[in-house]
This record gives sequence, structure tokens and C-alpha cells, in this order.
Amino acid sequence: MKSETSTGVLVLRRVGLVFCLSVVIAVWSASFVVASAQSDSTDVGRQETEELKKRIQELQDQIDQLSVSNAPDSTLNDDDLKERIKKLEAAQNTDPETPTTSKTEDSFPGSFRIPGGNARLRIGGFVKFSLVHNFDPIGSSDRFVTAFIPPEGENPTGSGGGMSLTANQTRVYLDFREPLKTSQLRAYVEADFAGNDNTLRLRHAYGQYNVILAGQTWSVFVDVRARPEEIDFEGLSGRVRVRQAQLRYFPHIGETFNLAVSLEDPAPDVTGGSGVSEVPDAVARIHRSVGFGHVQFSLLLRQIRAHPDYDPPTTLNSSGWGLSFSGQIPVGWWGDQDNFQFQLNGGDGIGRYINDLGSAGGQDAVVDSTTDELVTLKAAGGYVSFQHCWTEKARSTLDYSVVYVDNLDIQTEKSYQFTQRAMGNFLFSPTPRIDLGIELLWGERRNKDHSKGYATQFQFVVIYRF
Repeated sequence: MKSETSTGVLVLRRVGLVFCLSVVIAVWSASFVVASAQSDSTDVGRQETEELKKRIQELQDQIDQLSVSNAPDSTLNDDDLKERIKKLEAAQNTDPETPTTSKTEDSFPGSFRIPGGNARLRIGGFVKFSLVHNFDPIGSSDRFVTAFIPPEGENPTGSGGGMSLTANQTRVYLDFREPLKTSQLRAYVEADFAGNDNTLRLRHAYGQYNVILAGQTWSVFVDVRARPEEIDFEGLSGRVRVRQAQLRYFPHIGETFNLAVSLEDPAPDVTGGSGVSEVPDAVARIHRSVGFGHVQFSLLLRQIRAHPDYDPPTTLNSSGWGLSFSGQIPVGWWGDQDNFQFQLNGGDGIGRYINDLGSAGGQDAVVDSTTDELVTLKAAGGYVSFQHCWTEKARSTLDYSVVYVDNLDIQTEKSYQFTQRAMGNFLFSPTPRIDLGIELLWGERRNKDHSKGYATQFQFVVIYRF
């Protein structure tokens, strides 16, 4: 009886809204007739007439939609409304920065139409509060960077233990989309407050027309979908994780395959010199969906150039390459939502593409002053991860990551050689827009001279999505 009463009230409300909109149409129609009779002879009158026609048509479309939704077989009950809200919130929680070629408004929830056209805009992001406690000396107070772990017996300034409370990982974005006849125009801008002194820092800024993208976003060498759910702002040490300016082409080549090629900012990062960006990095990847998961293979070709510190006018150069294989595979051992993720990266002169080496700096190549050569560094990194969903609202992730650099004789004894990192967390979402989480991290750094250091860190976060 309660359900029938609620349904009846809902129908009466919609009928009332239809009646009100009909009255508005009648009034606007009368105004339209008068305006047309008085201003047919002027350009201003014709423009007003066209605007009135468009507005009347929009109102008529709203009435048609309401009329359909009031049909007996499409009346929504409370469960239907909850399911629609659940789908809407789930769609908003996906990675918004991922380029898309969809033109339908159904794939763009939470947006609103910009007056004067078909373009739509969505404003979103999240507020993130982080509490980070270091049990051991480490050179990063608000995140876990294994590259910054000091060897035993060393305690550089600012690397001690302690606690950090911050909200500078808060993020906001603007997503603009306009459907065209055969494609879609999109512009996306995202920033956080992780700059110096909590200043705004650009993360993504790109424009997209159909399958052409220009701007700054994740490199084509990155596998966004093979990203374990973590609390730590730094993320996996052995993962490819680079955002940079690029020109990308990503055509569809089938229902299960996706191809992407790009020219990207090289930004060489060398030891003993300053990098010179002259030839863009060439990146290509092929992505294949497998069941409910995927696998991805990526190729990187680059030329590394630098001015040596001992002779700045001189330019040295060397070639580099890299390969990456990654994926996400669902596993049904304990639940339908459980998944296994992995990535293996390797190459010569690709240090800055690997997360931990990018943080360490100078890991693409080393300037050899005795031979006037730029010698690239061979490096490898990767990780394995498993996520288990305890309930619809609670889940945990375990992962392990390693990075290795094949050191050169010309490098110092304190040069980065090897790191490993292990992480375990528990996250709970009382609602789709709120995450509460705890995470424990452990890491080790080993240098060329075999000196090593260890660190452990605890993190707690509260995230409010909007």
C-alpha cells in the first residue's frame, strides 16, 4: 500500500510539472507571436524569434520525456531510484582523466548543459585528508618514496621519523564535452595542491577531437587500468607513472584491441649534465581486453641529449629504448570483484619513466667526463598486486614492487642500485562518495656499495568525492 501511495504521489507531481511546463509554453508561444509580428523587419527580431523557437522546442522535449516516464510500465519505485543513483555515483568514481571517444550523454553522468548549445560540463574531484607517520628515517614526510630511504648509519637532514597531516592531495577537475555529428570535442583540466607551499599544481590539461589528443596527461607508456588501489600518494616504486605533454593518435582497431601512438616530451634526466629536449620520445602500445580484464604491451624509443656540467656548450647524445608488459586479470577465488594486477618494465635509458627512479633523479644516463660520452643506464622495475573485496563496501590490496639499476663503473659508490617495497591496506566506503583507509608500507634501498636502509610507514586517509 505504501509503494502504491508513493507511486501515486510521484505520478501526480510529474503531471503537475507537465501542466506547469505546458502553461509556460503557452505564454512563451504568445510572446513569440507578438514578437514576430513586431520585429520581422529587423535582424534583432529574427534572432529573438530563433531563440524563442529553440526554447519552446527544449520545453516540448522535456514534456515528451516526462510523458514517457509517466507511462504505467516505466514508473520508478524506490529500488529503481536507488539503483540509478548507485550507477551514477559509480560512474563518477572512475578515473575521469582517461581519454574517451563516447558521444552519448548517458556516458557523461553528473554533467550539466551549457546554455546556448549541446556542450556539457562536469566539475568534480575529491577532498583528501592524510595522516602519515614514519617509524624510521625517510626523506619524504607525506608519502613513501623508497629512493629517499637513507642507508644504515646515515640520517640526512629532514629524513627523521615523525608525523605529517595534510590536505594538499585534494584534487579538482573540469571536464568539457561537446558531441558533434560524427565525433566528440573534449577539453579536460585537472589540478591538485601538491605544489610548493600547497600551491596549485597542474596534473592534466588536454584537448581531444575524436581520436586525436594534444596536451598533458598520462604517457602512452602508462597502463592506467593496471593501477592497484592504494592510499600512498607516491604509489608503486616499480610502476611506469609519467604525465607529460604529448600528441597522441589512438584509433579503434576492433572490439577487443586498442592501439595508441604518440610523440611525447623527452625531458631527459641525466647525472653530470642538464637534459636537452630536442627529439620527442616515440611511444606505442597495444591494449587487448581479455574477459573482464586486459593485457597491454608498450614500446618506447627515445634519444637522450644533455649539456655536460664541465662543458655546457657541448651537446652529448645517446639512444634509449624501453618495453612494458602489464595487465589486470579478475580472479574468482573468494569473490567476483577480486583481481590480480601486474607490470614488468625494462630498457636502456628509461629511468625517469619508472616511478622510483624518476623521484631519485638523474637515472636516464650518466655523463662520462673521461670519454666525453653520455652513457645510458639499464634499468628494470615491476610489481604484482592482489585485491580482495570483503564486502560491497570493504576491500584490501596487497602489492610488492622492485626496481633495479645496472650500475656503471663511472658512478659513485652511493648510487642507487636496488629498492623493494611492500604494502597492505584496508579501505571502507560507507557511501560511494566517501573512502576511509589505513595502509602499512615497508621498503628497502640498496646502493652500489651494498649499503642499505629500511623504512616503515603508516597512513590513514579520509576522502570525500564530489
